[in-house]
Amino acid sequence: MEEEKSLNCVRACKCAETLAREAGAKCLELQSGLGEVHYKTAKDVVTIADVTSEKIIVEGLKREFPEIPVRTEEGGRIAGDSSRYEWVIDPVDGTVNFSRGIPLWGISIALMECGKPAACVVFLPALREMYTAVKGGGAFCNGKKIHVSATDKLIHAIVSNGDFNVGDWEKTNARNLRNFEREAKSCMRVKCYGSAVIEGTLTASGRLDVFSMTMSYPWDIAGIALLVTEAGGRATEPDGSGLRFIDGEMAVFTNGILHSVVVDMLR
Repeated sequence: MEEEKSLNCVRACKCAETLAREAGAKCLELQSGLGEVHYKTAKDVVTIADVTSEKIIVEGLKREFPEIPVRTEEGGRIAGDSSRYEWVIDPVDGTVNFSRGIPLWGISIALMECGKPAACVVFLPALREMYTAVKGGGAFCNGKKIHVSATDKLIHAIVSNGDFNVGDWEKTNARNLRNFEREAKSCMRVKCYGSAVIEGTLTASGRLDVFSMTMSYPWDIAGIALLVTEAGGRATEPDGSGLRFIDGEMAVFTNGILHSVVVDMLR
């Protein structure tokens, strides 16, 4: 069998950026007259914006890269011939924030190569911030290179955590409470913004020092993992092992300098 050819990740990133801008503009338009919000579970919502954003992105990617399979939060898996590449999409990350008019939400599109992120776009429409990264090429916000913080003492660190009441509520909430207690004792401030793409981009751009997520899916973390590492930080599981980008995974993102002490704190 002939080996699958390498994809131009820069071209793929540009395409994803165009689609993220289109989807983001539509989401902002819909947000002003959102209408009924539907509940996927007792404590999780989906809106027409999630569905519309996903449709724009998936159709655009399939036009340009028909051979690459797609996995999305709302639609599941869409087949493709490639065994090397996969698109992973969160059409609106932070839907609860979005549904209440809180501007902390965004769109994530990541290109996976052999199960690891190779290129990504994370767009925060309400904040007008477009984050991009290609593996080995650095991380950027609105075209300007970004870098993680230089904070070197845990007592000076600003930390954020993933939401309560997601996934297995009892288990996730217990982990969050444990993490908050440890972080409150060891760090300067502890936050919870309710959107992985917000917390991931804040870490990549040096405004947060640490982001801990107790329950994630690949579409939550694939894009921000690449952004943080390309900005000079680290992204691992809480024990320091490499991220696997599987359902239900715990993840820790740091500026790199603090990574070992954060792993010790959360272990």
